[in-house]
Amino acid sequence: MTATLKSICEQCTQLKNPQLDFIHAEFGRHREILSRDLGELVSAAIAENEKSVVVLAGITLEGVLYTLIQCQSAYITERRGEEFVLRPDHSLRNYVDIYNRWLRVFVAGPSLPDSVVAHRDLVHINRELDYSADVCALASREMLRILDDLLAALSKSASPE
Repeated sequence: MTATLKSICEQCTQLKNPQLDFIHAEFGRHREILSRDLGELVSAAIAENEKSVVVLAGITLEGVLYTLIQCQSAYITERRGEEFVLRPDHSLRNYVDIYNRWLRVFVAGPSLPDSVVAHRDLVHINRELDYSADVCALASREMLRILDDLLAALSKSASPE
């Protein structure tokens, strides 16, 4: 039997009670937005709204990565040996690549799979039509787990300043 979104969400302690201590003080608005998005994500999961969960999880994952990268741009610069500047027009694909290459070790977190980008793109009907009918059910469950694992790693290893 496939676990329900609600049961998966109940197991995701970081989604229900996020520790956003990795966000530096000067990024207070980022924290507010991420807290709101996580609350809406949990509500959608409890309501078993699969596509809403996919979309909200993708948006939230993008927001977490964008904020983390901004907060750790000095660390990335140090590792690269040249100045790193985050362009606000980058895509989720870019944020995943930056995280996997420069920040995953710092965070001691999971590598993010390419599937998170494909799942987030299910917001477009033409993308969803390319997959089987159960794609949102599968993607929603995977996205919840990935986001919870990332938030758990961030709460353990990323310091606020």
